Amino acid sequence: MKPSLPTAVPVLSGERQECPDPEGTRPVGTVLCTGLKLQLSSDSGVVTIAQAATEIFGIDGDKDKVEFAISRDGHRVVYLDAPSYRFVAMDLRTRKTRALTPPLSGEELGKWVNLASSPDSRWFTVSLMGNAKTILTDFDTGQAREIPNVCVVHGLTAKLLVGNQWCRHGEGGIPNRVVVREDGSVKPLDDLQNEHVDIGLAPDGVTFSAGGNLYDVETGERLGPLLLPPSSRAVAWLDGSHVLAEEGERFHVVDIVNGTQDELDSESAPGLEFVERHRSGRLLW
Repeated sequence: MKPSLPTAVPVLSGERQECPDPEGTRPVGTVLCTGLKLQLSSDSGVVTIAQAATEIFGIDGDKDKVEFAISRDGHRVVYLDAPSYRFVAMDLRTRKTRALTPPLSGEELGKWVNLASSPDSRWFTVSLMGNAKTILTDFDTGQAREIPNVCVVHGLTAKLLVGNQWCRHGEGGIPNRVVVREDGSVKPLDDLQNEHVDIGLAPDGVTFSAGGNLYDVETGERLGPLLLPPSSRAVAWLDGSHVLAEEGERFHVVDIVNGTQDELDSESAPGLEFVERHRSGRLLW
């Protein structure tokens, strides 16, 4: 059965409110501007999150953008809540929110923050480069736990996450990539240490893509190259065995098991408007 492109993704684009350059100096991490506007698909209109911080005073004395993230299914958004200085996740269908972090200091915000979510949009991570930890939260229950020394997450499921155990912001070096399981065990992925991560962890948590190669998450061993059409690049996982590839204005669905490729009709394939907005940067993932 061929996978389908996302059709029920409500968020087409995200736009920050314009923010003037700051005058004078401020404490690092001071919120300078708020207001996030999400354009939804079909007739759903626009959602404005007035309290979402969009710019902070950075460590270099200028304004820095604050990350926000859209879940894979497009139903939940993660943003920094300006009044509380917490990252929160909001369900766009119910407007329910869930705090993902305790109140953060300016130093924690000023260094760098990485956001990620599981394919089912239940699990969220906030990784703090300045404090060398990741906070993993279950949206449904609110249960959260800290994972020390993991500062970037490249994908997660209910059972595991793959991330970088390397936290020296701006100092160079090679990230130590690891898999962290739900029991807290940590295993280095030795063959992945020098590879550039492209689309990362597959939705089923079995395979990892980096440097144009596929790796087995359980063993860390290289399975072989990701066989894409010539001059194309991987855009996203569609499921555990199919990848969406982009070649100029053309898109292909690639089966990583048998290498078969199907070109999509970009005039009629559902979900490609979402993919193209993601590709162009209008949707900040």
